[in-house]
Amino acid sequence: MKVLILGSSGLLGKELYFFLKKKKIKVFHNGLNKKKFNLAYMKNIKKLLKIKPNLIINAAAITDIDFCENPKNDTNLINTDLLKNIFYLKSKYNLNFQLIQFSTDQLYNSEKLSTESDKIKIYNNYSLQKFLAEKICLKNESLIFRTNFFGKSISKNKSFTDWIFEIFQSNKDFYLFKDIIFNPLRINTICNIIYTIIIKKKFDINGIYNLGSVGKISKSSFAIFFAKKVEIFHKNFQICNYKKVLKTKRSRNMSMNINLFKKKFMIKLPKVKDEIKSESLNYK
Repeated sequence: MKVLILGSSGLLGKELYFFLKKKKIKVFHNGLNKKKFNLAYMKNIKKLLKIKPNLIINAAAITDIDFCENPKNDTNLINTDLLKNIFYLKSKYNLNFQLIQFSTDQLYNSEKLSTESDKIKIYNNYSLQKFLAEKICLKNESLIFRTNFFGKSISKNKSFTDWIFEIFQSNKDFYLFKDIIFNPLRINTICNIIYTIIIKKKFDINGIYNLGSVGKISKSSFAIFFAKKVEIFHKNFQICNYKKVLKTKRSRNMSMNINLFKKKFMIKLPKVKDEIKSESLNYK
């Protein structure tokens, strides 16, 4: 069993690589501290596929929403075209592998917990790119997880909890958003789930599944709860709507219904506040 992780220098990909390696999975990558193979180029993808993986896990993405809005930044090369190239090469060389795609909860915006069959909402270029990537994956019978995650980073990229930890320890005034709501998972929890799926050989399941925690929480409540658990809480912040600070329109309520995932994979998912409590121990 050979697993190739794309986006292995990123927040989720790097953690996943070391997690699976520790579990004695034969795992490969496209660079850990920097991009050894730039995935924007077909020739580099071709080199990576020479190992003939049984499973590709695509955690590669440019997730900065404002950055993706600038047409000078050709983020489409990674967020969408990468998948076109992977499946083109699969067909051309008659390769046999399954693919797991990490998508985004940014495709939802509803007062209720959104299900996989709900109409998606596209407010920005990033969401459009991830939606088009999903369509490519569905056409090629892949497994897609719409998700959001946090945790102490071992990469150069900062997570939401990394930002909270740093900003509460600084003397700066800052904003917290009360109108952005989600139900994320710890990076470590996602790694455990992927390992379970590999061991139980369920990676040949295809379709879209919401992968999140039980319940929902606003980003302001998340930050305050986390800061108190890590014992760094102070009141140098203002609670506001995101439009006061951020330029690009985006989803506000991204909270997901996770029942389909639990039913299909038979994996129990944790409560959102329990996930925050667990991760706070890594920062103390």
